[in-house]
Amino acid sequence: MSGVKKLLKIINQNKSFLAVFSLFLSLLLVVGSTYSWITYSDEKINQNESHSKKLSAVIDEVFTPNLQWAQGKTTEKKLLVKNDGQMPALVRISLYEFFTQFTLDMTDGVGNGNQKIVSKSSGSDMTMEDTATWKKGNTYKIASEKYYVASEVYKGDKTNPNTAYVYKKSRSFEGLKYLRIQFNDADIYDENEQPLPDAQNYWYYSDGYFYYSEVLQPQEKTKQLVQSITLASALPNKYKGSLYQLIPVMDAHDVTKSLMKNWKVSSGSYVEAMYLEKVN
Repeated sequence: MSGVKKLLKIINQNKSFLAVFSLFLSLLLVVGSTYSWITYSDEKINQNESHSKKLSAVIDEVFTPNLQWAQGKTTEKKLLVKNDGQMPALVRISLYEFFTQFTLDMTDGVGNGNQKIVSKSSGSDMTMEDTATWKKGNTYKIASEKYYVASEVYKGDKTNPNTAYVYKKSRSFEGLKYLRIQFNDADIYDENEQPLPDAQNYWYYSDGYFYYSEVLQPQEKTKQLVQSITLASALPNKYKGSLYQLIPVMDAHDVTKSLMKNWKVSSGSYVEAMYLEKVN
């Protein structure tokens, strides 16, 4: 599978832009504490009629799969944004997580076995690619007349930034606590650690979004936001075979003052001050 996955969406001039790149990670028990990670790509292109200039951006991701993924190990997952259009752009990213675990075979009384296998579908089978099918009680087909049953499901809502990953905060859903996202912390700030007045080329986190500080000229790239993901060495047995997705959602906007309204930037906020002299 390709190590580089890109998603591109193109929009009309003077309109905000939403691009979604999906990376699917499947956690599958192989032997003992060895896991297999499988990637899928979901590439969608939405191109409007041609214009003299286009606002266009790409979420650029590098993922290095490891098919013998072990607990406590790290896999490369680099995430940044490139302006591949013809107009200057400002960009922001939010991150959404999805997690499903399956019922374990409890015949030993404590659940030290593998996932419980049932012979009949629930009538609503899950697919790894489509998180809309991830629901508690739904079955996941592994072979003819063999299914796992979803016991717990966590789903972010890509339309609601209140459900996005919160930088430097512990997740409330237990299963997600064993997946650590390594950020490029040296270039990320928030309300607790604000950049120096002359700082440039950084991400600023606020209310579910990572805002990039600079206007991206055509062909320019942001600094990396995400660097890698680590699977905890203390992963409990009950999370055998769990499914996990991390989906970055990107907005790109032209450098007009309408950005403040379209992105609902709060008056008096750091983000407003950061962009005030960059929009016109």
